[in-house]
Amino acid sequence: MFIHIRTKTFTMKILRLIFFSFILLFLCNLTGSAQGNYSFSFTYDASGNRLTRTRTIILLKSAKIENQDSLSNHPKSFEDLIGNRPIKIYPNPTKGLLKVEIPVADEVSAKLKIYSSQGSVIKDIPVTGTFTEIDLSNQSPGIFILRIYIGELSSEWKIIKE
Repeated sequence: MFIHIRTKTFTMKILRLIFFSFILLFLCNLTGSAQGNYSFSFTYDASGNRLTRTRTIILLKSAKIENQDSLSNHPKSFEDLIGNRPIKIYPNPTKGLLKVEIPVADEVSAKLKIYSSQGSVIKDIPVTGTFTEIDLSNQSPGIFILRIYIGELSSEWKIIKE
């Protein structure tokens, strides 16, 4: 009798663990698709008690390398489109001075934001012309996120400072 009660309690804990794991997985997928910046993982012991919680930062769009002919003009430069506007970012990785080319008309507002790997805003720069320079020389080497806003659209880039 005593063994049966103990087995039933252990089985209930396992079922509870499985149920909450599915709920947690569903919620992580739901919030991950809305924001797309973080992933959480958890570990549990045999009794169903949570041991650890790990937050992983999901790095966003990686840059595509252009063909080798255009790399001679700007080494390590990357291009993409935001809406119908072409953008160019170079050099990446950078030693301190990052250049961003965005052809922006006067009727559309544009700005750049640089985030640290912890998510805090380091720089908030309004775009006033086609060429914008971002000075990261006072920052320690690491990975930063560049978010480019053009009107209602935005794009995120991983920037590496050497």
